[in-house]
Amino acid sequence: MLLAAMTMVANAQNPGLKIFDGKLFSCQYPADFVAQEQWMDEAFNAQIEDTPNFFSASVSEDKLEYTNEQLKEYGEGMRMMTEKSFGEPTGWKAGPLVIKGKSYYFIAEGEEDDVPAVKISYLVNTPDKRVFAGELKFAKKDEAKYKPLFDKIITSFKAK
Repeated sequence: MLLAAMTMVANAQNPGLKIFDGKLFSCQYPADFVAQEQWMDEAFNAQIEDTPNFFSASVSEDKLEYTNEQLKEYGEGMRMMTEKSFGEPTGWKAGPLVIKGKSYYFIAEGEEDDVPAVKISYLVNTPDKRVFAGELKFAKKDEAKYKPLFDKIITSFKAK
């Protein structure tokens, strides 16, 4: 009963989001995405079928913390892999890497199943030295709906 009340309060504070509460971590994700079956405790995925809309989050099992230099190196590597796979263009164009505090993200645009899409890839260091990584992807036409949720999502990560 208390958990249900806490969930209702959290959802009221962050409309458009709902809470994933797993064994190793919790986070918020878009309310209209449907959680997929969780096969591993350290990862969570949600999507809207037959759309590009997809959310993924994973947490490091070990405590660690990336330095600013490591964030930059890892983020630039992820940007490059977004644009090219085995040296071949993927069709995605990544924007600049944004390092904010102990986290990074970049926004890429491309197509998913012939639908123009936006993908925000991220890595977040938390105060308890756990690292979260993943992406929020959605149809370009839905950018005004999902892009504003991103900051709320990445500040919601809590390791257990």
